[in-house]
Amino acid sequence: MNPAEIEELFARALDVAAERREAWLAERCGDDAGLLRRVTDLLRAHDDGRSFMESVLPDLAALPAGAPLAGDEKPGDQIGPYKLLQKIGEGGCGVVYMAEQEEPVRRRVALKIIKLGMDTKLVVARFEAERQALARMEHPNIARVLDAGATLSGRPYFVMELVRGLRITDYCDQNHLPTARRLELFTKVCQAIQHAHQKGIIHRDIKPSNILVTLHDGEPVPKVIDFGIAKATQGRLTEQTLFTAFEQFIGTPAYVSPEQAEMSGLDVDTRSDIYSLGVLLYELLTGRTPFNGHDLVDAGLEEMRRRLREQEPPRPSLRLRTLNDTDRTTVARRRGTDAPRLTLALRGDLDWIVMRCLEKDRSRRYESATELAADLQRHLRNEPVTARPPSTAYLLQKLIRRHRLAFGAGLATAGALVLGLVATTTLFVRERAALERARAAEAAAVLEKGRAEMHSANEARLRLEAEFEKRRAQAEVLRREKLSLLMGRTMKDMGLLVALGGDRRAFRDILDQAVSLKRELSDQPEIEAGLDETLGGAYFSMGEYRRAEDMFIDALALRRRTQGEDSPAVAQSLTDLGTVYSGQARWIDAEGCLRDALRIRQQHHGLQHPDVARALSALGWILAQQANLHEAEHMIRLALAQQRLFHGPVHPEVAGTLTRLGAVLTQVGQIKDAEDRLGEALTITRQVAGAESLEAARAITRLAVTMALDQRRLPEALTLYREAFRIQENLTEAGGSGRPAAGDGGRETLRIQREPMAEIESALREGWRITRSQYAKESWEEAFHLALMTWVLLQEKKYDEAEASVRECLAIRLKLRADDWSVFHARHMLGAVRAGQQRPAEAESLLIEGYEGMKARESTIPAFHLPRLGEAVQRIIAFHTAQHRPDDARRWQAEFDRLGAEARQSLLPAAAPQGASGGQTP
Repeated sequence: MNPAEIEELFARALDVAAERREAWLAERCGDDAGLLRRVTDLLRAHDDGRSFMESVLPDLAALPAGAPLAGDEKPGDQIGPYKLLQKIGEGGCGVVYMAEQEEPVRRRVALKIIKLGMDTKLVVARFEAERQALARMEHPNIARVLDAGATLSGRPYFVMELVRGLRITDYCDQNHLPTARRLELFTKVCQAIQHAHQKGIIHRDIKPSNILVTLHDGEPVPKVIDFGIAKATQGRLTEQTLFTAFEQFIGTPAYVSPEQAEMSGLDVDTRSDIYSLGVLLYELLTGRTPFNGHDLVDAGLEEMRRRLREQEPPRPSLRLRTLNDTDRTTVARRRGTDAPRLTLALRGDLDWIVMRCLEKDRSRRYESATELAADLQRHLRNEPVTARPPSTAYLLQKLIRRHRLAFGAGLATAGALVLGLVATTTLFVRERAALERARAAEAAAVLEKGRAEMHSANEARLRLEAEFEKRRAQAEVLRREKLSLLMGRTMKDMGLLVALGGDRRAFRDILDQAVSLKRELSDQPEIEAGLDETLGGAYFSMGEYRRAEDMFIDALALRRRTQGEDSPAVAQSLTDLGTVYSGQARWIDAEGCLRDALRIRQQHHGLQHPDVARALSALGWILAQQANLHEAEHMIRLALAQQRLFHGPVHPEVAGTLTRLGAVLTQVGQIKDAEDRLGEALTITRQVAGAESLEAARAITRLAVTMALDQRRLPEALTLYREAFRIQENLTEAGGSGRPAAGDGGRETLRIQREPMAEIESALREGWRITRSQYAKESWEEAFHLALMTWVLLQEKKYDEAEASVRECLAIRLKLRADDWSVFHARHMLGAVRAGQQRPAEAESLLIEGYEGMKARESTIPAFHLPRLGEAVQRIIAFHTAQHRPDDARRWQAEFDRLGAEARQSLLPAAAPQGASGGQTP
């Protein structure tokens, strides 16, 4: 229901004669009963009290010349010592301006004035109540009242501390605050509300928009604002205070307590705010409110009251589990963790604390905000909390109260049945006792005879059991031997297929056979875990990441159950799982697994060990994908130093870590150092795997890609590309360990053309394929290769292929580092594509937007990449020249002249009519 529509209809109804008003409203509202009721309530409140304009405002004719009329305030007007700057908010009855106070101190403040048309006695009383409520309070987490007065037209205003901040939920989500930090921030809100309660004030509208978080000396400070519907718990806030009109709803539906929504004769006390604090805490923990606010409003007032009074919301941990996978992952990521860990963190104490706040019976809630804050502090200190889930007896009592009639009828029927059952049971017991006495006499005669027979039978049973156990043990030994042989044969077949790159169908048949073995291993969890790990690795090698993930999760659970939470085997399972997550570009999940694995390995082996070095290298690589380049470089260098110490200078692990270091150094623009590290990796790979091996070809390709960043070294890069292709083609034709010909990565790709650009394009396609297979889809390295590919395709004027390549590059960069300078460079290259496609309007917008985005982030661009700025300006000059716009071309030439010397070191060739598509490497 639109408030603006209600106010407009209310204002128009005031102009209609009283005797015709009811018919006029019925015609205007039609079938909208809610709208008719809201407007009628406003009219009734207006008729019951004299207009504020009549009772308070002076005669308009007596106003000073030039004084603004009611509601005419606008930015620039002066109200007392305050100059209005801009309107920053509007509530039900007041308008809030940002104003500047000029004397006795100069500062920015928030100034709130009663709205035009809301000047009834009721509204003025509420407005005055808010002013008096705030004036009573002095707390660092409550917006302070600084001044109060009235405009020249007589409307009251008051001046508050100006709070610049975000809603508490938005601040927590945007800063990815973990659960503990959110609880600490929420505790300060509880302290502010407790202060208000001690001053005799109930807020009655606690919600995220009324709690703003601002920064003081870099620390977040919540501020409670808007006591506009506050209610005094004792005394009167002002002589003008009026009681809330019957059936007039006060508050926000999703956050109000059942008694506040009910508006019965039950008085609302401070425990209503405790309920609203519970709703806010629920939202901070799960990203959702217990009841959906839109659903409550759409259901209507009576149904809303019924739901709040009778319907129990799900516990926070249960609510989280019922979200779909995407929403659950998003909520967890905003709290700096993954979904399973977040669910585990909410289960128990936090579930109990929140649900105690949300009790329907307010006597079961926390008595004060201080008590709630204390329980949260106990939880953070890992101490027992006072909140406990409701007992079964209490739940049964609530059920009976909700269904009195049904339970009454049931009890009456049950009573009659019980009386009949008692009588029947008495007769039955008597007859049964007589029968038992007769049987006992008969049994006593037989007992002695049976004892002798039983003794001999027991001896025979013991002999049979011993023989059975002996044969069962022999059968188990045979079964285990057979199972061990079958597993060994299966693992051998799988290893052979992996080595030969055999066909997927045969590989799948062996995998399915191995999966069927799991049913035979339920009583041997360690063997089952080993099988899960082997199967996970096989599925990963086939690119079936979801199946691999399932296998590694099963293995991790078995390792934890059999060997403990922090065993070396658990560390290995976590590493395997993190590798699968990185293959799916789930970098945050991968980081969590690898950090846990590193912690366990350091706990067992200390700070220096081959396993610790391996974990450091893997974790550093994951951090690089998330733009944490400083920490990534530190971890990878530390891993490299340890691996050289343990393995010597020539080892496959040393080569792998050198390759990762070269990639990170490339990202930060240290190209010369990157080439040195990649050259070292190539030398080691040739010694370990052979100069004509597939591993050597891949190392050569990685070095060539980095070298090609400098256009002056393209001939050297091209020589390396040709060598890599020669090795791969020889391996493919010989049927060795190279990959079979297929698509861009097969033999057709290797038959490259002899023109330099065509050779570079083929090389980049192969480099892109290698990068995807080694570093996973949607990695920063994949985006780098796509950007480089775009540049080559632009030189070849293959604009449609260039568009597909740069769009994929832009999507990855936006996902990984949305505000990085390279995102805007990709936009600029998309503009170059549009220029080549003869779409000048789109081209100009993208070219200029991309350059301006890079220029604004110039301080973050590595020195090696600064020439991208000069190249971008030259593309824009070429574009304007091709469009016959010499004045614009001269203006951008002046921009080029203003650039620093490093940025002007562009190797961009002179512009042809479509030269905006040219340029140096990305």
